[in-house]
Amino acid sequence: VGVDDLAVTIAKKLDEVQKGMFAKAVQFRDDHLVKVTEWKDFVPNLELHNLVLTPWCGGEHQEWEEWVKDKSREESLASRGEAGEDDRTATSVAAKTLCIPFDQPELPEGAKCIASGLPATCWVMWGRSY
Repeated sequence: VGVDDLAVTIAKKLDEVQKGMFAKAVQFRDDHLVKVTEWKDFVPNLELHNLVLTPWCGGEHQEWEEWVKDKSREESLASRGEAGEDDRTATSVAAKTLCIPFDQPELPEGAKCIASGLPATCWVMWGRSY
């Protein structure tokens, strides 16, 4: 590659690398995104390092988000045989809401919020910090 073509060549190569990394990240996300409609399946899927998509009763119900965080922490620790979280770790085993996706899958008729049992109004994505 000549000096005159270096800037164009590097820009093209960086674009190829970025597109490849993005495609790999999207594939990894899609491979680890699981729909869950029953609580019994929620924590086991978090333990598999999945993102979990669940029916949700809406953002105005913050008390149920806190319930999910507390309950998922409790069940995750119990499944690991641990009494509590290590104070030296920066992240928690508790689930946290990541987003309400713009592209919403269709909610099944009569879908209930995974936490409250109230009628679901949307899907919400949960995960953990690692």
